[in-house]
Amino acid sequence: MHVRVLLAPEIFDGTSKEDDFVPYRLVPLAFSIPVVVGDANNIRCLEGERQALLEFKKGLVDDYGKLSSWRSEDEHKNCCNWEGVHCDNQTGHVLELEVHDLRGMISPSILELPYLTSLDLSGNDFNQSHIPKFICSLSNLTYLDLSLANLNGSFPDQLGNLSHLQQLYLNRNDLKINENLEWLSHLSSLEYLDLSHTNLRAANDWLEVESSPKFKKLGLVDIIPKFLGDICSLRELYLSNITLKGQLVDLLNNLPGCAKDSLEILSLPSNQISGLWPNNFGILFPLLKEINLRHNNISGTVPKTIGNLYNLNYLAVTSNCLRGVISEAFFSNLSKLKYLDLSKNSLTLEFSSQWVPTFQLNFIILCSFKLGPRFPNWIQTQTKIIMLDISDAQISDTIPAEWFTDLPPTLAYLNLSCNQIYGRLPNMLTKFVNDGLAIDLSANQIRGQLPLFPTKVMMLNLSKNRFSGTISSLCKISSGFLSYLDLSENRLSGQLPNCFMHWRKLLETLSLSNNSFYGDLPLPMKNCSSLSFVDLGNNRFFGQVPAWIGESLPLLNILILHSNNLNGSIPLHMCWLKDLHILDLSLNDISGTIPQCLNNFTAMTQIGNSSSDIFHRYYFKFVDNMYTNITFYYEREFVDNARLMLKRREYKYDKILGLLKIIDLSSNKLIGKLPDEISSLLQLVGLNVSRNKLVGEIPQTIGQMKQLQSLDLSRNQFSSKIPSSMSELNFLSDIDLSYNNLSGKIPTSTQLQSFKASDFIGNPTLCGPPLIQKCPGEEVPNQSHQAHYGNKDDEDEFGKWFYVGTGFGFAISFWGVCGSLLLNRSWRHAYFLLLDNMKNWLYVTTAVNIARLRRNFQRQ
Repeated sequence: MHVRVLLAPEIFDGTSKEDDFVPYRLVPLAFSIPVVVGDANNIRCLEGERQALLEFKKGLVDDYGKLSSWRSEDEHKNCCNWEGVHCDNQTGHVLELEVHDLRGMISPSILELPYLTSLDLSGNDFNQSHIPKFICSLSNLTYLDLSLANLNGSFPDQLGNLSHLQQLYLNRNDLKINENLEWLSHLSSLEYLDLSHTNLRAANDWLEVESSPKFKKLGLVDIIPKFLGDICSLRELYLSNITLKGQLVDLLNNLPGCAKDSLEILSLPSNQISGLWPNNFGILFPLLKEINLRHNNISGTVPKTIGNLYNLNYLAVTSNCLRGVISEAFFSNLSKLKYLDLSKNSLTLEFSSQWVPTFQLNFIILCSFKLGPRFPNWIQTQTKIIMLDISDAQISDTIPAEWFTDLPPTLAYLNLSCNQIYGRLPNMLTKFVNDGLAIDLSANQIRGQLPLFPTKVMMLNLSKNRFSGTISSLCKISSGFLSYLDLSENRLSGQLPNCFMHWRKLLETLSLSNNSFYGDLPLPMKNCSSLSFVDLGNNRFFGQVPAWIGESLPLLNILILHSNNLNGSIPLHMCWLKDLHILDLSLNDISGTIPQCLNNFTAMTQIGNSSSDIFHRYYFKFVDNMYTNITFYYEREFVDNARLMLKRREYKYDKILGLLKIIDLSSNKLIGKLPDEISSLLQLVGLNVSRNKLVGEIPQTIGQMKQLQSLDLSRNQFSSKIPSSMSELNFLSDIDLSYNNLSGKIPTSTQLQSFKASDFIGNPTLCGPPLIQKCPGEEVPNQSHQAHYGNKDDEDEFGKWFYVGTGFGFAISFWGVCGSLLLNRSWRHAYFLLLDNMKNWLYVTTAVNIARLRRNFQRQ
């Protein structure tokens, strides 16, 4: 029997490594699932099963039209012709059901398909629901795939009823074991099991499961040397993210000798394996097809004997401590290699510019790898690329126009970010076969107008470049695909075209900040009801803040509109945004009062980790029908980022952006009072309403905003006393109440007296520390005339010795420094070089600030 072991008892909590780019692959199976042959048009499905499928469809939301063929009209009545449905070519019973990319619930109507042998519901969104127990009544199932389905809870014990099950995939969910895995021992036919990203630590019966004849032996970290001892049938070993420790050479030696000669897949990623990679590795495991050691602490060099593994198709060692040079000779025998990931090590590739590899790679992951300065020629020979990531690779060159124009049609992900690529970008004319193309060209020096991009782009990041002109070319992107768009920090201009906002309510992230866009915020933007992140800051948009933002964008978490020319008042509809935790309307021309309903921002009132709001996880699934007929899965996480003012300084936030809860309404023309309701925002970290025309008292209950770290109420017309409750703001590290009409004594607290006097100046009748001005009744009484003169004599005597000591100290310091510079030439050169660098820094800083002031003046 062919045994495949996959163990990864971790909880999938959405906090994977930023660069953890792992493809999930359904490898060719050791057995075949029955497939219906013959003319499907001659097969008629049974009416009861057709109705069951239509009922199943009712529980799902089909955003992409995957089930558009599931219809009740006469010409579509035969369910055996429906997408994802396969029937027995003689009886017409539904045997296989495969649907993906949907959301909703699994309907119990599926029980009306009693002959079902294969059920694949992977890649759907079941909204953290549990695995339905009724699925366990489908007793004929041999294949069940519920992976990547956003499932929660524990495994139902009834899974043990599926005695015919040969393959079970429950990976990449939020599932856990309550107490035992006893149900697993009843699956006597099981050969393929994937429970990765599952919390198995609570299971107390691993030893019983290990003795099950189907697995021979199975175990966890602390019994690995034992449980592997008798598995001579082992072909594929997966031990992922189980805190596996020890030297690599010792772990490999614990594998049974009978398995070493037959092992085809060795996958030990995301553990704590250390030590050197043995030089005879390629001799010990001659039949290896896949090596996955990413995210460990393995050191030394990559053994040359790996170059003799003729069957190797997968090599991934990213994020280790490997070093040395890898030449083209290393790959001379690896003609079957499909997946190469050597990134984030201290490795160097030495290839001649004329080298043409013997392999054709599907995955090339060489980020943070020195490939430059020229764009690698050998990559241009790869015509079957699915994913190419050569970000941060020290490339300083133009993108080869012919290659970029005619990229391989299999491409699904392209990342050339964080290089120094310059020049203009040609149009991408390839007809790509996979849906959901992701392109990241950010942080380069690419200039010129935006080119034509493929119609199936799902993620597009062109930020931090020098693109100019309008963005009308993006209108060619088909509706229903684009969900992430970042064009920030370019030189783009013009009005936003109407077609730009017609992407069928699927846009999640829209970042256009730091450009020169102008005009009203386009009304069609209201159609993008799935938007969670909007940053249009530092542009030239004008007109009123639209009320439809609150009405039509209910999922909005972050709204940044600072540094524009917006006017009018803050619409009351803005208070409908219950999930909002960053609101930045600063540096505009907004007038009117601050709405009293700000306490409706419940995300700012409740304790909770909002970091997931700014993490966008994309799952890519595609079948490489053109070459290998293998289905690939991989995921990628994109993180929103924004520049925000906090504590009177501008910072760029990315990973912690979701933790911030900020309101910035500064530098507008707001009038009226600061609403008392704002004190209900108990989790607010930063509040800035400075440089407005606000009046009245500071809310007396402001002290209940315990999480405040930055508070700026300066340059308004606040009056009366500072609320005594403000002394309870223990986390406050930055405050500015200057230039108001505040009066009375500054409340006494460890926090408030630690700030500078300049944080309170401009309030004529304000008194008490840290201000010099004493409060009435706290003046220091005059001392006696005699005491005054006695102190004066002491001061004069002290002064004499002070000046004498100062003179000696100056002389010693002067000659100590200058003498050293005169006698030591290298020190002297270093000193004057330092002065010259300081001069250059001062000049550049001054020039940049003057240019910024001019630009701001021109905008006004």
